[in-house]
Amino acid sequence: MILRRLFYLVLLAAFTLSAQFVKAQTCSCAGAPLLGSQSLGTTESGNFVIGLTHEYNDISSLYAGNASLDDSNTSRATNSTLLEINYGFSRRLSLSATFSYVTKNRITGRLTSNPDDITTRGIGDGVLLLKYVLKEHSLASQYSIALGSGIKAPFGTTSLRNNGFQMNADMQPGSGAWDAVFWSYASASFVPHTDFSVYMLNSYRLTGTNERFGENDEYKFGNEWITMMGTGNTITDQLGYSLSFRFRYTASDQRNNQDMPNTGGTWLMVNPALSYDLFDQLTVRLSGNIPVYQHLEGTQPTTSYTASLSLFYSFNKSADFVKY
Repeated sequence: MILRRLFYLVLLAAFTLSAQFVKAQTCSCAGAPLLGSQSLGTTESGNFVIGLTHEYNDISSLYAGNASLDDSNTSRATNSTLLEINYGFSRRLSLSATFSYVTKNRITGRLTSNPDDITTRGIGDGVLLLKYVLKEHSLASQYSIALGSGIKAPFGTTSLRNNGFQMNADMQPGSGAWDAVFWSYASASFVPHTDFSVYMLNSYRLTGTNERFGENDEYKFGNEWITMMGTGNTITDQLGYSLSFRFRYTASDQRNNQDMPNTGGTWLMVNPALSYDLFDQLTVRLSGNIPVYQHLEGTQPTTSYTASLSLFYSFNKSADFVKY
């Protein structure tokens, strides 16, 4: 039984990690989607939980405002591998850390005899959050509220070059800036003695600046707001589901305090997910994002769909942790 469990763990981890080397296409934003792809909420006192997520983001769509344009001559995608670590210091206080590795690819001139194929990869940025549970879920009061704050650290490089020229920010693994991050989570159960619940998650990133091309030349990615609202339940003792809507807004990027054209926008996506407990301590989760509505400032490449595979390992099988 132990050997079988180890086999499942190694097999799924190998599948997840190897996906980052699949031939892909580039992200219209810098770095990994750290806030939008995190899968760990809070954990109980003394519990240590590790999450490993691989996300594929196909960015082959092109929009002007809310109108879709034909862009069959260009393809773009990003592959992001996220390592999430959660530790509960007490019943209410926990620490969350996320690290990333990013691979980006862009192919232009696909319909010509000599397409331009560019790939970049490297360590991305990271996020460190302290989370505090204001209200714990109980039989008498079946709802919970948690708040958090922290930083996004610029671990990823922003200086990759192609043919001697520094590449644009959308092809760099990192953003090059320190950001402030704010987070909240709320959930409620309305049907007694079941796992059915509704939840809402919010995150806000207040971005810093990066001197990309030298002194007095500062670039700032737009501030980002993400809200997820959804529901989840168990189908069997091992199988569960969730379905949520994900709203994301980013302000326009700025260079030397001037708004950059063709940056910023609003996205609404539906996010279905299935999770399965391989055994008490190991859970696998498959999820995706499908655009419902997009409105971009100017003309920009944007997400066609995302797909992600996650593994969660809890070192204390008697404790609980929140996945969303």
